[in-house]
Amino acid sequence: MPGKTKQNEIATTYSSTEVESEWFDIWENGGYFKPKKGKANETYSIVMPPPNVTGKLHAGHALDVTTQDTLIRFKRMKGFETVWLPGMDHAGIATQSVVEKMLKKTEHKKRSDYTREEFLEKIWEWKREYGGLIAEQQRSMGASADKDYFLFTMDKEANEAVNHFFVQLYNEGLIYQSDYIINWDPKLESAISDAEVEHKEVKGAFYHVLYEVAGTGQKIEIATTRPETMLGDTAISVHPDDERYKDLIGKKAIIPIINREIPIIADDYVDMELGTGCLKVTPGHDFNDFEIGRRHDLPIINILNKNGTLNENTAEYEGLSCKEAREKIIAKLEELEVLVSTKEHVHPVGHGDRSGAIIEPMVSKQWFLNVKTMAGESVEMIENETTRFFPKGWENTYYSWMREPKNWCISRQLWWGHRIPVFNCLDCKNQWASESADEPCPKCNSSKVEQDPDVLDTWFSSGLWPMSTLGWPNQERMEEKGFDKFFPTSTLVTGYDIIFFWVARMMMMSLKAQKKVPFKHIYIHAIVRDKLGRKMSKSLNNGIDPLEIIEEYGADAFRFTLAAGSGYNRNLNLDPARIGGYRNFINKIWNAFRFIQPFIEKSTAILPAPSELDHHERWIISELNAVAKEMNQSMEEYRFDDTCSSIYQFLYEKFCSWFIELSKSILHGDDDVAAAKRATVLRHCFRKIVALLHPVAPYITEELWLYLKEEKEDLLIVQDYPEYDDSLNFTKDCDEMNSFIDVVTHIRNLRANLGIKPKDNVKVELFSDDKGSVDYFNSQSSGLCELAKAESITIKNKNVERPAKSVMAATALVEIFLPLEGIIDLEEQIGRMENDIEKARAGLKKYEAKLNNKNFADNAPAQVLDDVKSKAQDLRDKIESIESSLNNFKS
Repeated sequence: MPGKTKQNEIATTYSSTEVESEWFDIWENGGYFKPKKGKANETYSIVMPPPNVTGKLHAGHALDVTTQDTLIRFKRMKGFETVWLPGMDHAGIATQSVVEKMLKKTEHKKRSDYTREEFLEKIWEWKREYGGLIAEQQRSMGASADKDYFLFTMDKEANEAVNHFFVQLYNEGLIYQSDYIINWDPKLESAISDAEVEHKEVKGAFYHVLYEVAGTGQKIEIATTRPETMLGDTAISVHPDDERYKDLIGKKAIIPIINREIPIIADDYVDMELGTGCLKVTPGHDFNDFEIGRRHDLPIINILNKNGTLNENTAEYEGLSCKEAREKIIAKLEELEVLVSTKEHVHPVGHGDRSGAIIEPMVSKQWFLNVKTMAGESVEMIENETTRFFPKGWENTYYSWMREPKNWCISRQLWWGHRIPVFNCLDCKNQWASESADEPCPKCNSSKVEQDPDVLDTWFSSGLWPMSTLGWPNQERMEEKGFDKFFPTSTLVTGYDIIFFWVARMMMMSLKAQKKVPFKHIYIHAIVRDKLGRKMSKSLNNGIDPLEIIEEYGADAFRFTLAAGSGYNRNLNLDPARIGGYRNFINKIWNAFRFIQPFIEKSTAILPAPSELDHHERWIISELNAVAKEMNQSMEEYRFDDTCSSIYQFLYEKFCSWFIELSKSILHGDDDVAAAKRATVLRHCFRKIVALLHPVAPYITEELWLYLKEEKEDLLIVQDYPEYDDSLNFTKDCDEMNSFIDVVTHIRNLRANLGIKPKDNVKVELFSDDKGSVDYFNSQSSGLCELAKAESITIKNKNVERPAKSVMAATALVEIFLPLEGIIDLEEQIGRMENDIEKARAGLKKYEAKLNNKNFADNAPAQVLDDVKSKAQDLRDKIESIESSLNNFKS
């Protein structure tokens, strides 16, 4: 085995730092991440959502990596030929912004001080030096992706895919150029997508302004949050059924300040109950107004420059920012006595998530993709379950846009990105799309050709990701990367916030290019928040640095925490204290193995036949078999919370708390045959435990496998994942052992309640009229004594008189009595119990007074009434129990 051998003695304490620093290189250099055929004779592929080249590992990425790597490791162990396709996104706006800020700081220059080619070289220099840090950070999480498949969205191969697909759509007439309203970022001076708009609550006001109705002397009142946009008004709209304004429809209104006449129109969009029922229509700067304008063929007046200042269409306000113009316009409206009122209110305002600038809706000439047909086909694929969402409810988010899609604005006024492959001939004015930039005009053969200056929306290249990572459209690369084997990919793992922006676009583009869905399953994981459920942000200073978490707690503990909190949850509230709890779990595994290790040399590789195993051995094997079944099922259904819960509870509550404890006397006893058999069972179980755990906690499990494997066996990463075996399902042993645990637990509780120390042995008497139970507990008396710290345990028929001065508990099968004479001070205990009963009676009296109060009984909410009744009954039960014990003590 490459790179690592087991030590003679396992370390006393587990060091995640030492273990995790070694294993990743061993796996990667040994080629364990590469796709290899396995026993399943099936393939399994996941495409990594490409993180931004500007990014660093954050809690959301950590969950992403954990979920995908868990699936890949699971399927690899299940015998699938697996590949996890890694990559990185060029993040057009984010990267250009980072480099612009850097150049401003280091060279005191802005983008316009460079040629396009010079500026792009600056970005590539930055990318080579600083970009892609997150790819290295993902290694610390154990991401077992095949680096030979790595693709950057600005690599030559990705650019070929983008150009190929664009040209296909352009030639089909699906890509077109048009003036349309879009989100405009005045700081970036570019269109941006809805995904890049962050809505923030901003203090503002409703300004109520009077518009005069031309030729009538009548005035109508409108309300607006942006009075400066009245300079671009081209209509006033009212609802056609609004009796207040029916007689005004078809007349003209006069815009204050500029005295321009605009028509008064009727449109169903207007809400008669909202505001004054009159809506100023500014088609050039409001998305809803734009649609009204299209329905009524209204002119569009743009009042903004690209940098967000007012332009030549605004008279004396030209050159002012919107804020400056607003102040002057308000003052002018007051002077003209047409500002009726100003009412403060808070409302959401779109801001660029990168620039921080207020986003301006603006009509601009952009490139658009008609997605109507593609969207319809993509909806069908979800409806007929060719592709399935997990959890299923997220398909509604998908449908909400895909069933009524808007054409996609795919152009951005940036320099960093895939330049739109559209060319214009300066001589004959011909326009065409081409995958090659070095062609003369196909119409007149002129070499005077200019390429469109815009670049494509980042989501365009991301939408091709499942195909481009596997070599599409180059046939040679597709064969080399196994396109036909791994496409469609098996599972997409992503967050619900980009279902529309990314998931939907991959569906549309894949169906268009390949007539196949890009993935069979879509698992939508939770969004990671802080322990109070708040979004992590710099302003709240509540972010969690995964690298710091890994350094303190270890990657395995961090991964287990994330997996245990995911499943079908919408949010995952990440509390570092919880990570500490799962670090304890990781340490528990290590310490449990430390106990087992000295006895492994006594074990054999072959597990004895069930008939040769004792009751406890069959029980633990059966319980572990059930865990294997639960973990296989939950993993296939993306219920990682259930996966983690199954192994966590088994290890703590059954394997360590009971089986190891029951094994100590055997392993240290004089019966060498029994000790060897028990060591074999312990080793067998631990081999299964580390194999089951490996997908979630790969480092510690691979380390422990060194001590558990046969000499010729390979690393754990490629071992078989444990499967459920019906022949190892021992129901009778499990039922009996559950009753054993129940009895010991009751005895322990009785001792704890009375303060009897573990060193103080007690005599226990069990009573049962079930012959099977009597026989069973007789056969288990030594184990019962050992774990209950009892001097003796006798099992009697229920007809026999119960011992005096004792405490009692009952299970479904037996009554448990603990005689106390000579064990505790009975008088002192009786005093405590009498005090407890008085407190319980006093509490019951208060609750009964409430219930007997007719006013309370008739008027209290049902939930409150039920709560009082429940508490009263609990106290009655408590009093009855204490009275029964008191009678027994005094007899």
